[in-house]
Amino acid sequence: MKRFLPPVIIFFIAFFVYFAVGTQYRFDPKWVLDYHNLLSQSLINFRVEIPNPPTTYDLAYFGGKWYTTWGIIPALILIPLQHIRGQFIPTFYLSILFSSMNIVLMYFLLLRIKREFLRQMSSFGICIFLLLFAFGTTQFYVGTLGSVWHVDQIITSFLGTVGIYIVFRKKRRFIHYLTSIIFFSATLMGRPTNVLLFLLPITLYVCDPSVKTMLTFASKTRVVFARQVILLCLPFLIFLSMFFLFNYVRFNNPLEYGFNYIHETKHLQQLREKNGPFSIRNVPQNLWYMLLEIPSLSFEEKIDLHFNLKGNSIFFLTPPLLAIFLASPAMKRGKKIMFHPYISSLWITSIITLIPSLMHHSSGWMQFGYRYSLDVNVLLMLLSVFGMNGKVNILYIAGTLFAMVLYMVGITKLM
Repeated sequence: MKRFLPPVIIFFIAFFVYFAVGTQYRFDPKWVLDYHNLLSQSLINFRVEIPNPPTTYDLAYFGGKWYTTWGIIPALILIPLQHIRGQFIPTFYLSILFSSMNIVLMYFLLLRIKREFLRQMSSFGICIFLLLFAFGTTQFYVGTLGSVWHVDQIITSFLGTVGIYIVFRKKRRFIHYLTSIIFFSATLMGRPTNVLLFLLPITLYVCDPSVKTMLTFASKTRVVFARQVILLCLPFLIFLSMFFLFNYVRFNNPLEYGFNYIHETKHLQQLREKNGPFSIRNVPQNLWYMLLEIPSLSFEEKIDLHFNLKGNSIFFLTPPLLAIFLASPAMKRGKKIMFHPYISSLWITSIITLIPSLMHHSSGWMQFGYRYSLDVNVLLMLLSVFGMNGKVNILYIAGTLFAMVLYMVGITKLM
């Protein structure tokens, strides 16, 4: 029983703080821009459009109907809740619920890191890492808003965290690889960019000594390997087919997600028409917002910070993330230079998963921080932990406190 007490406490503390901050301490669940409840009603009637939307911002107009440019996972979750309550449910509840569960999963993940990888990590260190993740990263910002973009993102992020938790361990069996890929593949029905997280189990599978052993022995073991590869591909192919079908039903094109028909601000529309919804030409600008853009100081009536609503550097807002550069994917064994399988897999997955977001014509405006980094937030936290070798020093603690204060200020300013 004592084992379950810490995660329960962590969940309720996170839920309370997110609820308080997200409602500006009024504890009255807010109604914000929401298409998920409307989509739930459509799905119940076997339709996928948004009937009579109160506003059309960020909706896609095609064939005389309005469609979302998000997945259906939040809407599916709302269907039984609407049935129970007999009315629409504020999506803010979903946001703080899945945010809080995300934090609990991160706690379990840190415990495993201590148990299997970094035995020198202290309980105090776990507390600091968890505080940073919960209240000093984009998880805090996205999790407290509850509007249509952020709900889709935080729920999909939770699915990604489940997949990471399942597979990121030393003793892995085939079921771990398969289950994690199922969760990562399911993100195609939420925020599709998260599907690239399946690179984590794939890279770990390739590095698995037991897999290498299978390939060096007789044809029987190679048949087993072939069967495993087919099974690992199956969840991805199933959800990819569902993804294509969902697109086809809406836009008569399996490859169209709605971005070519989206109703957005004039600035974003011009950028999309110039470069396309996704283009390599958008990468330099988005990289700047993600890595280098810092707030400006104002000294007019009082000292004040002005955040760029197109994005802010994750390293300025969360300085402890700089420790990721201490997590080297290469390690020396004797005279040989080898790749660290776990750190390498984190780096490869993080970089490749971010590429579609960096190519997107919108950086996530309007926002505090760089909310698309939520896709790899857990991976960056793990790299930070490995970079610090599981230990926290005074600089890391100060950086965590700085990040927590800055996120509290930033969230408050944007509400």
